[in-house]
Amino acid sequence: MFEVFASTVEEAQQGWVWLESSSLPPRSIVKLTNTASGKSVYCEALQIDENFLRHYNKPHRISITSPASSIVMNGWYRSKLGNLAKQSTAQITVKPANGHWGRFMACTHHPQVVVRVAAWLGLISVMLGVIGVLLGVFSLRGSGA
Repeated sequence: MFEVFASTVEEAQQGWVWLESSSLPPRSIVKLTNTASGKSVYCEALQIDENFLRHYNKPHRISITSPASSIVMNGWYRSKLGNLAKQSTAQITVKPANGHWGRFMACTHHPQVVVRVAAWLGLISVMLGVIGVLLGVFSLRGSGA
């Protein structure tokens, strides 16, 4: 169970969440799943540390008092996980997804449209390249060269 905190204005369009998990490598890609709604999202996970808490827990902002059970995310990710309210609690599972598929999915779930478009264009270009190679191989086999 996580207490959900809103990201700072400076991080409103960033493709990461902040949490505390010693089992994750630095800047790990994770799959977050809201067990209540079944919705999931891929993103980068940054570790909550003393520097982050010093910056986040400024006056006139709700402070994080229990980093181990807190997650800080922007409105994009809260919406994708089922419109999670700020300062609410949610049952969210965090699974590492550091493979190629997880990294691609983190790009397709990114808050910035330019990152999402670039990821899809990259995938399309790889597929077209594979088709081009296959057509070239087949044309060489068919001509007897």
